[in-house]
Amino acid sequence: ILTSQGIIPKIAILFTLLVSGTGLMGLILGILGYSETEEKWKSIIAIVIYIVGTLFYFIFGYGVLVDALMEIMFGLIPLPY
Repeated sequence: ILTSQGIIPKIAILFTLLVSGTGLMGLILGILGYSETEEKWKSIIAIVIYIVGTLFYFIFGYGVLVDALMEIMFGLIPLPY
């Protein structure tokens, strides 16, 4: 609803879905599979992908969401004339 009205850009929702869904699954599988596999690099890559994805989310997605929320809040506060 918020993206269709232009309040929150679609890119913020995209980063949220990428980090929360795929990244968290990769982190869990990377940690669980580390002790059970002989190819340790696959688990390490899954953990690194999650960390990098989280950093991208906080750099881009968090800034966009803060700007969007500030616009919403300033729209609710009446300005003195």
